[in-house]
Amino acid sequence: MEFPRLTRDITIQRDDAGVPHINAKSRDDALYGLGYMHATDRLTQILFARAVASGQAAQAIAPRDELLETDRFFRRVGLHRNQPHEMEYWPEDIQHEVHHYCTGVNDGMKAIGHTLPMWATGFEATPWDPVSVLYIGNLLSFGGLAVSQLENERIVIELIQAGGDEDALRELFPGRLEHVDFDLVRQVHNVRRMSDEALEVLMDLPRLAGSNAWVVGPAKSKSGAPILCSDPHLETNRLPAIWYEAVLRWDDNFAMGATLPGCPLFAVGRTKKISWGVTYMKGDTTDFFIEDVRKSEEGNWQYRRDEDWFDYHVREEAIGCKGKPATMMRVFENPQGVLEVDPEQFGDGYYFSLAWTGTQARSGMAIASWLQMLRAESTAEGLDVAKHCPQPTLCWVVSDVYGNIGLQGNGRFPRRRHDVSGLGPVAAWDARNHWQGSIGIDQLPRIYNPECGFIATANEDINQPDHPKLVSQTLPDYRKRRIVERLNEMEQITVTDMQQLQYDLLSIQAREILPILLPFAPDELKEKLKGWDFRYDPASTEAVAFQRFYRNTLLEIFGHERGMGPRRTLYLVTRAGFSSMIIAACDAILKKDLSLWWQSRDKGEMIHTAGKKVLLEKETTWGQFNSFHFTDRFFGGGHVGRLLGFDSPQYAMPGCHATVFQGHVLQTATRESTFAPSYHLVTDMAKEEAWTNLPGGPSESRFSWYYKSDVPRWLEGGYKRIAPQKEAPTESSPPKELPEKPLP
Repeated sequence: MEFPRLTRDITIQRDDAGVPHINAKSRDDALYGLGYMHATDRLTQILFARAVASGQAAQAIAPRDELLETDRFFRRVGLHRNQPHEMEYWPEDIQHEVHHYCTGVNDGMKAIGHTLPMWATGFEATPWDPVSVLYIGNLLSFGGLAVSQLENERIVIELIQAGGDEDALRELFPGRLEHVDFDLVRQVHNVRRMSDEALEVLMDLPRLAGSNAWVVGPAKSKSGAPILCSDPHLETNRLPAIWYEAVLRWDDNFAMGATLPGCPLFAVGRTKKISWGVTYMKGDTTDFFIEDVRKSEEGNWQYRRDEDWFDYHVREEAIGCKGKPATMMRVFENPQGVLEVDPEQFGDGYYFSLAWTGTQARSGMAIASWLQMLRAESTAEGLDVAKHCPQPTLCWVVSDVYGNIGLQGNGRFPRRRHDVSGLGPVAAWDARNHWQGSIGIDQLPRIYNPECGFIATANEDINQPDHPKLVSQTLPDYRKRRIVERLNEMEQITVTDMQQLQYDLLSIQAREILPILLPFAPDELKEKLKGWDFRYDPASTEAVAFQRFYRNTLLEIFGHERGMGPRRTLYLVTRAGFSSMIIAACDAILKKDLSLWWQSRDKGEMIHTAGKKVLLEKETTWGQFNSFHFTDRFFGGGHVGRLLGFDSPQYAMPGCHATVFQGHVLQTATRESTFAPSYHLVTDMAKEEAWTNLPGGPSESRFSWYYKSDVPRWLEGGYKRIAPQKEAPTESSPPKELPEKPLP
């Protein structure tokens, strides 16, 4: 292909799926080419993401309330403050590589000019630089991941402040709330969760909030080499897809896989020597502290430490909004964090403050880690690179051509008082509650060539005995256990076997919970479910019946006023505000014979009542119940989006939150959302190739052949082969317009 304004000696060719193959003489030029293609195919995405990360979305994009809310949130946290200094910590070679990447983005930006969304919003682009790269990296770390931990901690605070039974809540989160003073928390000015609309903005950001990654060693593979599989999960029905697939080749090396537009990193991928995939560890790197705040006689706001009072450091942030004058926001900071609100709003009293380790110096070294992974020559080297990555908290699964496999956890974790879990807030005026530095990276999880011959991780609780606790929330482990179950059953494993496992629809959760519910079910419901195979196949009516039975049971048992409350429970266990933390905690209670949650009520009667309510609902298939539409990230939704063809017909989403193919559909405040595999990669290290699919394509333009070129593969479980091109590909015609898949 011919590209204008290219200033390097490189060639760029697209394969039939539109994936760019960039051939260069050096890694610097290959990264330049990647930057050029990010700008060519995803210019709107990277520019809008930078505006959000820098807290300038309402000023640069549109004067919308949800953008103003996210701007205030990011500016209060201070994501924009340290970035100009962070790149100074990068080694010289990393600075060099990022510079080449940014030059490519800028040359591509000049060639493209304005995109349709930029023209429609009046967006004015500015050059891409290393600070822009750091902004996008921080979106992955904070906006996409740490915020999910914060929201879970907010849920716990809400449950306490709503007056839930103290002993019952401690049972719901065993070993996690013993340090929490419930009476004190109830005196704190209410912590305000982000609106659903603002959370929807964050859902658009790159993240790895739920993922699978596993690798089988040479003893279990048919080829005699490791086979690595990875599928990060995030919102999948918004086009363009978050990830951008690319193949880079330079010297005698290559890199291919899923890149993050705006950053020179491969989140999932492989080189000539190694391959890697990642899952979100769900590590706790954030905390809420309770501050005792007063206004001094001089008019300064102060915080207490023991019996002494100190002035807050106050910074002012000008929050711009397109077409309107900027407003000033005061932010109150001390060494333990940032106040959630301006105390002028409520006056003297108790307030929550927020702390995140990502605001500490050298957090930007994460970009260096991703680039250094491209140089690793073996699994051991790859694990060492991952170990030093400061954020976000991930579990890296790595393999190499020599037959070695491994797992490494990473992240900068605060060292808390030994009896403080991090899930509930603590008093900041007691110095014993302050963070005491960071947990040493040598204490992070690491596995190398295990005897079982494989490694799997899927957002399970990865805390190790006799080690510091890295995860504070309750986590379901159903996907991890299903993967392990299947790998234990297999021998002579092939790429096809692994592709099929990535689309596995059996729910271990249903297999374990249904026997608890079934004895108390009405006869008609019992008859329907007793022979179910626990698979969330789109044609299954049993999957819908079980899901309704399970939902109603949670509402009956946990939704009373002294528990979580009916409205809050409905929100947390259904599509609207689904919380895997709450689901895992409730499942653990359901498996008990005795519990405070039904000490004055009959558990069997509540389950029977839940079952009778299922029979009142119309029977339907899982594909109809769990369906979604593809829509455009910039123009989708509303009359104009539908008129211009930005919204698709309805599709069936297989799977649920507990299946390996995590097909989860949520209904938020104003739109439908999904949570599912956003990229599938399977690579056998015996061959220089990978098999992939994703829900989208390379281009962000609705009018491009490559806007959704991979969608049929993703829907059908088909994979395409990508490999470093050593010869120019034969010319091929652009794909025809893709057929729409009707509901079953």
